[in-house]
Amino acid sequence: MSEPQQSQPRDSSAREWLAAHRDRVTLQLGAARALEARWSWARLATFTAAAIVWYPLRETPLAVAAASMLFAAFLYSVMRHRLARRRRAFAERLLTVTDEALQRCGGRVVLIRSGQRPTRDEARDTALPPVLDHGRTWTLEPQEQDDLDLYATPVGIFGLLNRTSTEIGARRLSEDLEAPLMDPTNLGERHLAVRWLDQHAEERLRLTAAAVALRGQDKYIHALTRAIQGAEPLPWSPVVVWSLRSWSVLTCLFSLFAAGQILNGHYQWLTGLIAVVLINGAIYLRLAGALNATIDPWRSLRRVTERYLHVARQGAADLPKDTQLSHLRDHFEAVAAVDVLPTLCRRLGWTDTGGMFHIIMNVVLFYDLHVAAAICRRVLPYRELLTSGLSALADLEALISLACFAYEQPLTCYPTPAKDDRIEIEHGTHPLIAPGSAVANDLHLSADHRTWIITGSNMAGKSTFLRMVGVNVLLAQIGTAATARRMTCSPVRLITDLRIRDDLSKDESYFLAEVRQLRRMICTEGNQSLALGLIDEPFRGTNSQERVAASVALVEHLLDSPDFFLLATHEQTLTGLVEGRPAANYHFQEKLGADGEIFDHRLHAGPASQRNALRLLEREGYPPSMIARAQDWIKKAST
Repeated sequence: MSEPQQSQPRDSSAREWLAAHRDRVTLQLGAARALEARWSWARLATFTAAAIVWYPLRETPLAVAAASMLFAAFLYSVMRHRLARRRRAFAERLLTVTDEALQRCGGRVVLIRSGQRPTRDEARDTALPPVLDHGRTWTLEPQEQDDLDLYATPVGIFGLLNRTSTEIGARRLSEDLEAPLMDPTNLGERHLAVRWLDQHAEERLRLTAAAVALRGQDKYIHALTRAIQGAEPLPWSPVVVWSLRSWSVLTCLFSLFAAGQILNGHYQWLTGLIAVVLINGAIYLRLAGALNATIDPWRSLRRVTERYLHVARQGAADLPKDTQLSHLRDHFEAVAAVDVLPTLCRRLGWTDTGGMFHIIMNVVLFYDLHVAAAICRRVLPYRELLTSGLSALADLEALISLACFAYEQPLTCYPTPAKDDRIEIEHGTHPLIAPGSAVANDLHLSADHRTWIITGSNMAGKSTFLRMVGVNVLLAQIGTAATARRMTCSPVRLITDLRIRDDLSKDESYFLAEVRQLRRMICTEGNQSLALGLIDEPFRGTNSQERVAASVALVEHLLDSPDFFLLATHEQTLTGLVEGRPAANYHFQEKLGADGEIFDHRLHAGPASQRNALRLLEREGYPPSMIARAQDWIKKAST
């Protein structure tokens, strides 16, 4: 894990920087739009001037020279207009991501991108394994995903983190979230990479803006990936391909010469031209099936390939030459090399032709043969590079999402690696609770206090505390900052039993579902990794007598375990089990006021001593005789 770092209370400074950055980008956008408009007018003016000079004076050498210069100026204006348009589009995207950052700045619980779990369709999706080494991971079960609100609505943890622009990036972020890192070395490298992106806000915004160009392009990204991975060499030997291409060039030159002769009245050349068309037409019909199979997957992919190139160039320019980000930079530099993506983009432009002209070009020149050969020459030797570049894009988007979260929260810290088994959180809050409403609490689990029994009434804060701990541990182990003043922790297997539901499709009752979930915390033979178990009201799906008996047995077993546990309960019986054991009692308390219960949501040492349930019934107007019978029953049960 990362080196120690102090917490970062920077809400106002981050917002001020983003606001100033937005002003700068707005000025850049205005200048880019003005420049684009000037080059657009220059393009129109030079073309019009060339036409005006050429037509009336076309037979004089001076007019030819002047028109040629004006036409050259027109081509230059077209090139400059294209560059200005790209700068304007990039400034617009940069403004978009800056506005999105301002929406989240200060830890606001708002959804910027999708919060839904990305779909995983094995039949449609193509494999893009991560570029970065994750080492050992711990897979969260659907139970933990539900308990920790990973995909909750309207905003869950994934939605709070997600700033990706592509489906492959969102899927990579989701995979990272569901498989926290367990290897301290890999986790430390991830923290360093995320921290660099966190601390270099301008570079992070530029990289994010580059990826924004790929929004709405998921269908084409999947098609591009399939085209790269499915590319095959032409089904003819290199000698045959070279012979056919050479023949096509010769016949094309002959056809042009013959057409010129025919236009000049030498119609005897018509026979030769017809012969060439018939021969080439017959040859092309034999080639067409294989050529279409090679070219068709690439049609309509030029634009998405150009945007992929734009992201690669931005990554090569802005990413550092150290931390894990250097590996991504290397991949982006490789695919942005002249012979790879830039050349492929130009070749894909040739696939957009169609109609009668396309047919003539195929008959005269075997046009599709040249296009297919050019694509194969740019894809087959670089297949692995092109695929890993897309995977690097997914990794980068996931890391950027983690860095955006760290930057935009009002108080964060990068966890300090623990030298022994330990989880300590100081002033920790839950990121799904607005900063103005969140109440901070502390946690200290170590060899001396491996288990905490937490008591208190409903709504006092027990469940929220357990989720706060679980979410911050998860954030720490996916490589981003925790929402705390300070945090020290060891990598743990996170197992939860907070929100059990029955499952009729599995013929599984509420109680059976809970029994099976708790078993994962108890039966851990053969697993050497430290676990953190979070339990809220164990065995609440059965009768009170068996619930107490099972809960006592469970706690006694957990107290002998080398793992860490937080257990929230209403059962006061469980609080007496910690005496002389590596455990402690804590509680949340409330006061009963004239307008109802008043909660401070702060964790206090010791077991809960207040019993406000009967007082609440009394305040709500229940019959005094009923309250008296309940009080008598409590006295008899306690004796």
